[in-house]
Amino acid sequence: MNRYQVLWIDDDAEKQDGFLETAYLNGIDINYCKTSKQGMEELTSKTEQYDAIILDAMVFNESEDEKAALTGLFNSIKRINSLSDKKKIPYFIFSAHINQDEHASAREMLADEKIFTKGKDNEALFKAIKEAADKQEITQLKHKYPNSFLICDDYYIGSKEFTRVLQIIKDIESPANISRQQDALLPMRKVLEAIFKKLHDIGFIPDEIQNGKGAINGASIFLSGNNNDYYYKEELIPPVIAESIRYLISLTQDAAHNEGNKLGADTYLSNTVNTYLYLSLCFSLLEVLDYTKSLIDNNLNKATNQLKWELKKTGSNSNQFISGRITRVADNGWGTFQSLELSDPIGVHPNLMKAHSLKEESTIVITTKPSPCGTKLFIKDIIE
Repeated sequence: MNRYQVLWIDDDAEKQDGFLETAYLNGIDINYCKTSKQGMEELTSKTEQYDAIILDAMVFNESEDEKAALTGLFNSIKRINSLSDKKKIPYFIFSAHINQDEHASAREMLADEKIFTKGKDNEALFKAIKEAADKQEITQLKHKYPNSFLICDDYYIGSKEFTRVLQIIKDIESPANISRQQDALLPMRKVLEAIFKKLHDIGFIPDEIQNGKGAINGASIFLSGNNNDYYYKEELIPPVIAESIRYLISLTQDAAHNEGNKLGADTYLSNTVNTYLYLSLCFSLLEVLDYTKSLIDNNLNKATNQLKWELKKTGSNSNQFISGRITRVADNGWGTFQSLELSDPIGVHPNLMKAHSLKEESTIVITTKPSPCGTKLFIKDIIE
């Protein structure tokens, strides 16, 4: 069943026996506010996420201390109309008292509006909401890519990711309209960061990784089961999803630099005449989002999730992510890595320099291991 997100402005919403439950069974998820002011603030912050709005005729305007009146209704309608350049949102007046004799003048003021009577027109209201919402482009996309949008909720990775995911899906649907694709990779990276934050919240990523240096790289390595500082008691995510995440991070991270770090992604995407690479990233992110929603839904117990891994008890500092840059490349191929976090530079073997396409001024994140004598640090892994 397709689902619809609806905002309801009504001072007595919680007293409408069975209405919210019946709406839910009809595929309509309702969030209600008691004043016009609260409702319009909510709508303004999440304009693209709502499919329709229900307005009580007699409602509080700014405060629950005032008397319910038409002022709140008219102010809501005015605000809804002012947002039409961003999204034209259908609204419906739903009232229990407007048809009474003492409100004849109010009915005259609302002569051009379709009014639904509470209790009598509930089913008609649900039908009208769906019919109007189904004509909206964003609603159509939400129904075509349900999990990618459902996960953009504060219960999952956060509602502010909705706009970022929406643009990605619009680009998939209309590739001819894509412009400046090199600038579209940073929003992807932010969506990945939101995913990792949620997975950390439910125990899939340790505190020391999520809160440490190079968190996004460290999180992806940990989830893939390749962090040697931990015992993995079971697979955290499928290898194909782990590889998709690494692919996304590699390109989006490189594109964060004007000249690129290793791949020159920004320059390439700026100059290429096609959108194949960018669209491949879009589809990879949708796959990760779709999988992540099911992962969260099926693994909500943080304590249980934390039992899936265990930190090895060693004296090594190797799980610390250290960011820095290559300051010199010698004639023999050895590189010099320096970081503000270290008192001494670390040599980078020519094989590592070559494997990671490193050159002078390349920025990287590393993990380290102590020398056998314990007086020096060696590079254990290069993360980026």
